[in-house]
Amino acid sequence: MNPEFSSYYPPRAQDRWLGRILGQRLDRLRIWLRLRFSRSFLATPLVLSFNAPELLLCLLIPGEPYRRLGQRTLGRVFLIIWWAWALVLLIFLGSPTLNGFAVSGMISCHASGLGFLYLRDRETSRGYPAGLRVKILAQLVAWLFCAGLLYWPGYRFFENTVARPMFIPGENSSVVFDPHAARADVARGDLVAFKNESFRLDRGARLAGGLMLGRVIGLPGDRVEFGPHRIRVNGHDAERLPTMPTEGELVAAPGEWLVWPTVKLPGYEGSDSGAMAETYLRLANVPQQNFVGRAFRRWFFQRQDQP
Repeated sequence: MNPEFSSYYPPRAQDRWLGRILGQRLDRLRIWLRLRFSRSFLATPLVLSFNAPELLLCLLIPGEPYRRLGQRTLGRVFLIIWWAWALVLLIFLGSPTLNGFAVSGMISCHASGLGFLYLRDRETSRGYPAGLRVKILAQLVAWLFCAGLLYWPGYRFFENTVARPMFIPGENSSVVFDPHAARADVARGDLVAFKNESFRLDRGARLAGGLMLGRVIGLPGDRVEFGPHRIRVNGHDAERLPTMPTEGELVAAPGEWLVWPTVKLPGYEGSDSGAMAETYLRLANVPQQNFVGRAFRRWFFQRQDQP
């Protein structure tokens, strides 16, 4: 009996619907993933007979590939140099120049071991050493790999959880602030970082939005009066900052701080109460939800709480 014409083999039993095909593909994908990431995978030999945990250590620890391939002294040297650059980065976090040199040095120490690991594996599998062009290309690829997949996300994570430097425009200096500082701990005189929306200035200029630094001069409910020599906060004299107007007043609304920004607007020297002064007064009203962090009072050898 021919199945194609038998009543026991109806056409619906031989259909190939798209859903059925996709279901079969998904089942195969699940099986492949289950086999790929099973426990036995951790014991599977990889490059140079390294298992997955050993290879992971080589990827994460600078100089580890040298140590595991017999070059223990060279591995220690690269690890020490890496820690030296890390210490420079930490101490001089607020210096853009030293910051860049330190990160580049750390990446180079890390990438050197990964490039060495690849070249040794290539030499073992092929039986002869690589040429100069391959050696240069391997180190370059390892450097780009470390920079893009390890250090860029790692540095961003460090900024968002430990400390973040901010450059002060026009003053050629930086401030390192704590991204985990609590809003309730902010007091008058603190240097804080906050988000600011961009808006148009006088004479067609535009102030870009983003992070901005400023000193807290008033808490919610405080009244600040500006004068030519001093300012008064709730009737008490306080120090006047250079860019403050010579007259006018501000009252901090509930849920807002009065924060005088450190940015210096072009064409304004603090001697008039015109359009530029109005711009500063507008910037000074900072909602507490725009708070990003508070500057550390001291970052190693640098005081950061000075006006």
